[in-house]
Amino acid sequence: VDIDPFFDAVVQGVEEAILNALVANEDMTGRDGNFVPALPKAWLQARFPNQ
Repeated sequence: VDIDPFFDAVVQGVEEAILNALVANEDMTGRDGNFVPALPKAWLQARFPNQ
């Protein structure tokens, strides 16, 4: 099955945006003091070794 080159470019762009968001994450404190820690960089590297 051939994928339209434009569709393929969109898929690659979305994948890159998601990975960038995961790598750029930081600890966050939200409403009512709810704290969410950032994902450890080593954890991300272990799960996405070829990225």
